[in-house]
Amino acid sequence: MKTLILAHDLGTTGDKATLFDGQGTLISSAFHGYETDYAQIGWAEQNPQDWWEAVCASTRDLLQKARVGRDEVACIVFSGQMMGCVPVDRNARPLRNAIIWADQRSVAQANWMAGRISPTEVYRITGHRLSPSYSAAKMLWIRDHQPDIYKETYKFLHAKDAIVARLSGVFVTDCSDAGGMNLYDLEQGIWSEKILHALEIDPDQLPEIHKSIDVVGEVKHDIAEEVGLAAGTPVVIGGGDGSCAATGAGVVREGAAYNYIGSSAWIGLATRAPIYDPDMRTFTWAHLVPGMFTPTGSMQTAGGAYQWVRDQLCQPESEFAAKLGVSPYELINLLAAQSPIGARGLVFLPYLLGERSPRWNPNARGAFI
Repeated sequence: MKTLILAHDLGTTGDKATLFDGQGTLISSAFHGYETDYAQIGWAEQNPQDWWEAVCASTRDLLQKARVGRDEVACIVFSGQMMGCVPVDRNARPLRNAIIWADQRSVAQANWMAGRISPTEVYRITGHRLSPSYSAAKMLWIRDHQPDIYKETYKFLHAKDAIVARLSGVFVTDCSDAGGMNLYDLEQGIWSEKILHALEIDPDQLPEIHKSIDVVGEVKHDIAEEVGLAAGTPVVIGGGDGSCAATGAGVVREGAAYNYIGSSAWIGLATRAPIYDPDMRTFTWAHLVPGMFTPTGSMQTAGGAYQWVRDQLCQPESEFAAKLGVSPYELINLLAAQSPIGARGLVFLPYLLGERSPRWNPNARGAFI
C-alpha cells in the first residue's frame, strides 16, 4: 500500500530529501550537495542538471536507507530556493544555468522597470519592491544580454518547478514562488496584467499558478527509472522554501512568527492580510495556507557568510575535520568560542552579495572593521 510521502527541498547548498509516513513522522533523510558559481561580483548561478542529479541520487539513497520500495511512495512533493530564473524549452531542458536568488547583476533592468511602472504601485500589487533580487529583473537581463535564449524560452521557472516539469512534463508553479517574481498580484492570486504589459513580458512564458497542495502531474514512464520512483507516482507542486519554512515552524495562525537562519536569513509571521510598509523595507509572501500571508524581513547572507569564512579563512580546520570525519563547522565553532565577548572590537559586515531588507542595497559590500 502506498503510504509514504517523499519530500525534496532544493536549497542553495544541496537537495535535502526526507521520507515521512501518513502521520508526518520522519522515517529517513538524505542529502546531496551541489555548487554555486560566482563568476563575477554580484553573480550567482547553479546548473539545473546538478539539481536533477541530486534529486535522483538522494531519492535512491533515501529509499535504500529506509529499506522501502518505490511502490510504497504515495507522492513526491517539493520546496525550493525562491526568486530564481530558469529558462527551459518545451521538453523542460534548461537553456542556460539558473540565475539564483542571490544574484544581483540586474540592477540596470530593475532601474528600467522603475521607469516603466511606479515602484510604489509594484509594491502594492506584489507585496515586494522592485529589486534585482527578484525573477522579473533576471528575466529582463536575459532578454537584454542573451536575446536568443530569451526567444527560445518556453517557460521561466523556479528551482522546484524545473524539477517538477522534468518529472511530469507539466509547467506550473505555486502562489508562494509566483510571489518571488515581481509579477504576481498578491491579493488576486494571478499574474498582474498591468505589470506584464508595462514590462512587455509575454504571459505565455510564465507557468500556470496552483495551490501548494495541488497534485499537478505524475512521474513520467520515461523518467521513472532514472529518478528511482514508480511511473505514475503523483507529483505535488509544494512551495517556496521561505513559505514552507513558515509552515514547518508551525506559523500557521495569525500573529505567530519565526526566525530562520540558512544560507540567507529572515523573520516572518502569519497574517490574514499583507502588511505594506510605507518605506517598502519589508515584503509579503503568499502563505502555503490559502488566504493567508507571510510578511517578512530578510538578510542576504547568513549561513552563506559562515560558509565563506569556512572556505576562505579556515582551510586548516576543514582539512583536519576531514581527517577526523566531522563537520568543519564543529572545529570552527570551537575556535570562535575562544574569542571574548565583543571579539576585541572586530566587526564583520556580512554583505557578500549586496543586502536586502531593510537596506535594499545591491552594492553593499562585506568588510572587517
